[in-house]
Amino acid sequence: MSAQRTKSNKKFMILSAIGIFMVVDSHTFTCFNILGNFMPYNSFFMPMFVFISGYFNKVDSSTKLWPYFIKKVRSLLVPYTGISLAVFGIQQLINWIKLGDEMTPVPQGYFAYVLDRVVTVGSFGAIAEATWFVISLFVTLMVYAILKKLLHGIWNSYVMLALFTAAHIFVVYLAKNTDPQYLTYLLVPLKCLFLMPFLEMGVIYRNHIEKKHESLPAGFKIGLMFALLVVNAVRTLYLPNAYDLAFDRINDLSGFYSPYYVTPLISSIVGILFWLTFVDLIAKPVGESRFVNYMSCNTFWIMGFHILFFNIVNCILMLISRHIAALPCFDIESFMESEWYFWEIGNNAKILYVLAGVLGPLLFKWIFDKISSPVRNKYNGIKSASEKNAKILSGVMYALLVVIFAGLVIIFVGSRLESASDGNDTEVTEDIEETFSDDETGYVQDQVVPAYAFLDIVYEEGGSNADYYSVPVEVYGDGTYTITVKRSEDASAELAFAGLSYMGIKLIRELNDDTADIDISNAEITNITVSCDGMPLVVIDNGETISINEGDRYVYFDCYDKDSGVTSTENADESKAFKFDGKNEIEVTFMISGISTR
Repeated sequence: MSAQRTKSNKKFMILSAIGIFMVVDSHTFTCFNILGNFMPYNSFFMPMFVFISGYFNKVDSSTKLWPYFIKKVRSLLVPYTGISLAVFGIQQLINWIKLGDEMTPVPQGYFAYVLDRVVTVGSFGAIAEATWFVISLFVTLMVYAILKKLLHGIWNSYVMLALFTAAHIFVVYLAKNTDPQYLTYLLVPLKCLFLMPFLEMGVIYRNHIEKKHESLPAGFKIGLMFALLVVNAVRTLYLPNAYDLAFDRINDLSGFYSPYYVTPLISSIVGILFWLTFVDLIAKPVGESRFVNYMSCNTFWIMGFHILFFNIVNCILMLISRHIAALPCFDIESFMESEWYFWEIGNNAKILYVLAGVLGPLLFKWIFDKISSPVRNKYNGIKSASEKNAKILSGVMYALLVVIFAGLVIIFVGSRLESASDGNDTEVTEDIEETFSDDETGYVQDQVVPAYAFLDIVYEEGGSNADYYSVPVEVYGDGTYTITVKRSEDASAELAFAGLSYMGIKLIRELNDDTADIDISNAEITNITVSCDGMPLVVIDNGETISINEGDRYVYFDCYDKDSGVTSTENADESKAFKFDGKNEIEVTFMISGISTR
């Protein structure tokens, strides 16, 4: 997308700029959280991008599908590939800065693993996680174009919207009631069905609603926005928790917490209409902003590079902390183990990440334009010199693109068949995921029998204490591990959330067997962090890892709200403990050290 052009549609220019800002802010775990208590970002902003695409979509019976396909490949898949390669290359540099000689080399089979992720989740890894949307948008646009071309004689936008809506609700139903492993290779078509109604909504808004919406008096628009906020406030009364309005992870179709299958659809419509009305009010005073225009023109770059720039900020902070002066609360080890670490000195520090996530990619794009400008000018000169030459250049480019795509498919299919014939496909994938996952332990074992760590939630039931044990995670060695418990998992989890007294992390060997491969007798469990529904909590632990039974290791802790005033065991007050009743998700991250193998 050209950064130099000026968008004439100021309303949608501002809407896309607001949307991409929300993406960045969401990935800092809501530093600004604009109206997030009423309209969580994750309740509408990705469908809003599809709505914007639908608004500008002009596919009709005269559209030629092959040129349209090539156009979308050039505008979506080619930049997607370029940004992904750039992010991967810079990520290796960041890993080298973080880990030095301990940096893990790219393992055999990584390329096939990346292709596997691209055709399922949509991105090659955590540091480019947001790019999943590009693959989904490309497929959604192509399916929509084919359907509209084939059905142009009987196409009715309102009928099709009803059909797309039914498919959308079915996808939510399927995601909530199906084991995720069975949906892995259906993710792309299912995400397409999930997003399709919002594409048609954009078309309907442009053709039938926009003029009426724009003609509303300013006072009526403000009243409409207030009414939409009230709608969401009332909806929360019928949901187990306010955050059930949101749906966290469309990329892998998880995070649908609401018990109602229509919640994502209603939340999206409310959020889109609210912000569409808002930008209609401010389009004139803000529409001439060159920065907003530049930001809107380069949402692709911000989406692809903002997490990378979070990590660049952390690299700078790490170098300062190591070589100049130790920064308070900056945990170098946590940063070394995850692309999602943020400096926990205070919420205001996240402003630094938001600014880096927005301004960093824009600066990168500006530099890229300056460097590539001579090449573009040369190409444009050749193109304008002769229409024949232009066609030849385009033909060569498309042929090369087809060859590259075919080669990737052949390599991918070949690697899958080879892995399957060797019987080790799962083993290779697990090795790579272990090496490149967010919770990297740095210790990969194929044959060793692991130890197990799980979260023990102690809660009150019928006047006495009971225990709820999470699904365990395998422990092969020293490293950082994460356990997540969702209230919706089963009835016992709901009871545990309602009566939670305190929690503990328990580490055990396989069946407490003295012949087990992992020795945990000297293991220590430290650096415990807890978040509830994405909100970090203050953790007060007992300060030591103890053995309850022979061979087991255990540490227990309490959680407090950051505004409770509790900062240490000295001023801990059990009456101020955080209330988990009605919450959706507890995520506990901790470090294990002192593990050895026999």
